[in-house]
Amino acid sequence: MREFFHFLRDHDGVAHSSTVRGFGVTWHREQRLVEAGVLDRPASRVVRCVAVAPSWRQRCRIATLAPGRGVISHGAAARLHGLDGFADHDRVDLLCHKGAWPGRPGEVITHFSRGLTDADVVDVDGIRVLSVPATLALLAPHGGPERTGRAVAAALRTGWTVEQLRAGALRWRRRGRPGPGALLHALGGLDQASTPSSISSAAAHGSTLRSTTDSVSSSHRSPVHN
Repeated sequence: MREFFHFLRDHDGVAHSSTVRGFGVTWHREQRLVEAGVLDRPASRVVRCVAVAPSWRQRCRIATLAPGRGVISHGAAARLHGLDGFADHDRVDLLCHKGAWPGRPGEVITHFSRGLTDADVVDVDGIRVLSVPATLALLAPHGGPERTGRAVAAALRTGWTVEQLRAGALRWRRRGRPGPGALLHALGGLDQASTPSSISSAAAHGSTLRSTTDSVSSSHRSPVHN
C-alpha cells in the first residue's frame, strides 16, 4: 500500500483502476478505502486520494484517464508544454475521436476530430497530451493570434524547427479547419530569429484566410460520471 500511495503522491493524487490493481489493491479493498473517505471516484474507473489538494493538473490527469481515450489539447496542452502565453489557462481542453463518449468530469471543454492518431500524442509527466506541432496547428482559433504567436516563438526557442512545426500544420490541414492554415502562414518565410510579434501578426492574417468553422468541433456539455 505504501508504494500505491507514493504513486498517488507523484501523480496528482489520481490513478486508473488498472494501475491500482497493479499495486495489488483489489476492488474490495479499493471500495473500503472509498467508504472510509480515503479515496473517491471522480470518474469511472478512476480513483483520487482526497488528501491531495485539487489542482488544474489533477483535472487534466482525470480527464485523460476517464473513458473516451481523450488527450489534453489546445490551450491546456500549450500550458503543459510550457509554451508562452498560456500559463494562466485554467480550462481543461480534451481532444477525442469523433464518435467517442468521454466521461469528462469537472469543467472540461471537449473537442472532437477524426484526425487524431497515436503519432500526435506524447506523454508529459504521465498525462496524454497532443504533441507541440499538433497543439500549435489547432491553437490559433482558440488561443488568438497574439498568444499563439508567443507559443510558436517559445517552441522555436526551445528547439523545435520551422520544418517540424510546418509538418505538423500540414498533417492537420483540412478544408474548413483554420488553425493549420494560420500556423502555415505564420511560419512562411520565418526563421528561428523571428519575434513573437511578427509571428502573431502573421498568424492573425493567416486566420482570416479560411473559414472560422473549425472541423475540430467542440462541446461544452456538462459531464456525466460516476
